[in-house]
Amino acid sequence: MILSEFMLRLNRWPRMHFTAIESEQRDTGIEIYAIDCTNQTKSRLLIYRTPDTQHASAMMTHFISWLEKANRGRTLRFEKAQITAVMAEQPATNLTATS
Repeated sequence: MILSEFMLRLNRWPRMHFTAIESEQRDTGIEIYAIDCTNQTKSRLLIYRTPDTQHASAMMTHFISWLEKANRGRTLRFEKAQITAVMAEQPATNLTATS
C-alpha cells in the first residue's frame, strides 16, 4: 500500500476521525486497523492484512506516520474553513474619500 491508497481509504469515511493504528493477530496473519475513538464507540477500519510479523511492523510504522500527516492536513483544512466563515460574517467596509 502507498500513501495515496491509504488516504483514499480513510477519506471514504469523512465523518470518522481516525486517531490511532492498531494490529491484531488472527489465524491467517496480522490485521492492521485505523481506529476512531471520537464517538462513544470505538470504530475500527481494516486497512491491511499480512501473514508476516516483520512486514506488519514496518507497515504499522508507515501507517502511523501517514495518519499523523492526514490529521495535520485535516486540522489545517478545518482551521482555514473557520477563518473563511468568520471573514464572510464580517461586514465589508468601504473606504470612500470625501472632498
